[in-house]
Amino acid sequence: MVLTSETSHTFPIPFPYIVLAHNQRYPSPYGRHILSSDVISRSFHPDTNVLRTTRLVLKRGKVPRWAPRVIQKIDTTWVLEESEIEMGLVEPDGITPVREAAPSSSQEAAAAEAGPASVPPSGIKRELRTRSRNIDRTEFMEVFEWQVFRPLPEDTLATEVNTLSRVTSEFGFWPVSHRIEAFGLSKLPRSIEGARLGLQLVADLLLRPSTSAAFLSSGPLKPYQFDPVPSAFSLRIRARLDEARSKWAEHEHGISPEEAELREIAESERAESRRRGWRYGPTQEEAQEDEEARRRLRAWRDRWAASFRQGRTRFRERVCAMTGLLCDAKGPAAAAAAVGAADPGPEPRGPAP
Repeated sequence: MVLTSETSHTFPIPFPYIVLAHNQRYPSPYGRHILSSDVISRSFHPDTNVLRTTRLVLKRGKVPRWAPRVIQKIDTTWVLEESEIEMGLVEPDGITPVREAAPSSSQEAAAAEAGPASVPPSGIKRELRTRSRNIDRTEFMEVFEWQVFRPLPEDTLATEVNTLSRVTSEFGFWPVSHRIEAFGLSKLPRSIEGARLGLQLVADLLLRPSTSAAFLSSGPLKPYQFDPVPSAFSLRIRARLDEARSKWAEHEHGISPEEAELREIAESERAESRRRGWRYGPTQEEAQEDEEARRRLRAWRDRWAASFRQGRTRFRERVCAMTGLLCDAKGPAAAAAAVGAADPGPEPRGPAP
């Protein structure tokens, strides 16, 4: 099932300022849930007189409590926004429209005598079209939004916007998906209203030259750290760990740090060659190293097993001496003798009179 919502609104602001505000609408007090907004492509097509822009926006949102636990852990989503702007600066064939001077009274009289003439349409179109959708978590909920901004024909100082939203979900069976769609649709009016207020605020500030400079000089949004740089403390800790590793190798294998580093480099090169699919047999030195490593592993296992058996034997002997339990299977006499040896008891006082 698909749920849709359609709304319209009129801004008391000219169309060029709406376009400029749309491109600079973040940061905004009405968009605190926007974490980052980046332009990933922008191109102008002279043949169609269209400026195309693609943005990648990271938003933060809340998930309902009744949602599955896998979804509740997700609090951010990526949104792909595509916009097309037709400013009507040139004709579709590339000719710049020229505003003609007002006709004189004699020209108006001549035109009236000649009769009505058919004027071909100029073909100029002024429009801003946007479409956005989330590109992750689409199996849970997918939200599409289309917007069209146009200047009003009867009022050149106003701009009309039509918004069409669609919510779909394919998560689980029908009752669950329908509830998810209803939840997404219930959040749309508040989201659309916040976007309108933010856009109008930026446009109003752009109309005021005294405040627009201060507003546009505000800091950018916090960028999303795809690959964070480690701190100085982390780098120092890593250096200390590398130094300790080299000293341990020198003490354990009797090699210098330089040789240990060379061995690490050779091992990394071998791992890289294996990852790339290069097939080659081990050299004699590598075979000896592997055999030595297996021998050391066997020796370590034997020492560990012997130590474990020795500790277990001592534990059983102590328990047997104290309680008479866990003794060897030599019969009750051996157990009693062990107990007697552990606790001889009071000495006899001599024969009774």
